[in-house]
Amino acid sequence: MINYIIRRLLLLPITLFFIVLVTFLIINLAPGDPVTIADISKEGAQVQGKALAYGSDDRYLLFREFYGLTLPILFNTWPWLSQKNVNMSLEQLAFRKNASQDTQEISTSDYDKLRIKFGDQSRFILPQLLHVIEDQKQPLKVRQMAVRYFQRGTYRNAYIGPNITAEQRTYNLKLSENNNSLFAILGAVPDNEEGMNKLSYDLRTWYEIHKEFYQAEPSQAQKISMFFFETRFFRYMSRVFTLDFGTLRNDPNKTVIREVMKRFKYSLTLSILPMLITLILCLLFGFIMALQQNRWPDYSLNVTFLILYAIPIFVVAPFLIEKVGLNNYFPFTHIPIPISGFTSPDRIYNEKTSYQRLFDVLQHIFLPLLAIMYGTLAAQARLSRTAILEVLRQDYVRTAWAKGASLWTVMTRHVGRNAAITIVTSIAGSLGVVLGGSLIVETLFEINGFGKFFYDAVVNRDYNVIMFSALAGSFLTLLGYLVADIAYTILDPRITLD
Repeated sequence: MINYIIRRLLLLPITLFFIVLVTFLIINLAPGDPVTIADISKEGAQVQGKALAYGSDDRYLLFREFYGLTLPILFNTWPWLSQKNVNMSLEQLAFRKNASQDTQEISTSDYDKLRIKFGDQSRFILPQLLHVIEDQKQPLKVRQMAVRYFQRGTYRNAYIGPNITAEQRTYNLKLSENNNSLFAILGAVPDNEEGMNKLSYDLRTWYEIHKEFYQAEPSQAQKISMFFFETRFFRYMSRVFTLDFGTLRNDPNKTVIREVMKRFKYSLTLSILPMLITLILCLLFGFIMALQQNRWPDYSLNVTFLILYAIPIFVVAPFLIEKVGLNNYFPFTHIPIPISGFTSPDRIYNEKTSYQRLFDVLQHIFLPLLAIMYGTLAAQARLSRTAILEVLRQDYVRTAWAKGASLWTVMTRHVGRNAAITIVTSIAGSLGVVLGGSLIVETLFEINGFGKFFYDAVVNRDYNVIMFSALAGSFLTLLGYLVADIAYTILDPRITLD
């Protein structure tokens, strides 16, 4: 068994890596950006001057740089862009046409995609851009466009935060000095050939001084390094290996881990507790239906569970709130049934003792547990019935009956343990839903759990939260299958993992 567990644990990181890779590709290849220009900027989509190359304005660019969205996804071929391709892109951006002889302009959506992508590429093509700026044969409009993208290519984010190192402070200081000297040269982009020629000379002088800082002319070895390491995926995985899952899109001061931990108690309670209760109840109802096969208890429970399984949760949850919880009390008490929240308001909850707090939580999660459990219980109970009937037909069970074993002995020692293998397999595989929660239940009952948290992340295109959800859910699912394999050997000594 030890060898098997070691093999599974060694395969675990490899499996997780490919799960993260596939998820990362799907998210990044999905149409659209994690944030639109309107989300960051009040300037709108119609922008001029420097903003044309910056994708809208500095705040929008700052966001994209911070989350690594200015880099290619998996492999970086941008350092190999030829002068011909650069010239062609600049002409398309300057004249809004695919070719100079075309009469029809590029559509707005295609133009936006081109200017943003070319802006991302500009940091890797500074020499080519400078060549266009210096080329007096190029149209003035193309040279002006190259100036804007040259400035875009020198854009770098400074290190921020209270824990930056001395080396990072030195980098920030150097970056600030470079930006100030470049801004002093650029000012307004010249609108005549004479001014552009003077600007090109000043930019060449500035470029020769600072090109090492920007790695503007990488060697072949550096280009190969950029091909693998200057990508979104590598940047993300390098953080994951240090257990840094990033920050929230809407608030860089809040880390993903910290926000997940805030919701851990809600998700854990609404996932593990229903799982354990379902395991016990499905075996109980499975025994009843199996022992009363083809009798009224079997038929009635089967029909009941079939109806419950067919009713969607978005119908049951509002029904429980309106018909069971609203203005009603727990049976034989005068305690009202809560219909929202995980606990009472903090001012009331904080004044209670430990036992009172536990009772308060149980009151609040009564209806959410029913809403979460009914569908799973209906499916697992019918599965449990089938598993128990199959075990009851085995020869060793008939032998136990022939020896005069009691009903309790047969059900617990011979039937229960073997039938539980099927149930354990089904339930263990659902361990990954611990971090998924139940979106509908959490929303309707106003519980700030993982389900609503991850749904909001999908709507907001918050890559860090989505990736953490996929990684953590996959890890728990794989761990659940490993636990199920170990449970096999405990429930059935005939099964070995060697």
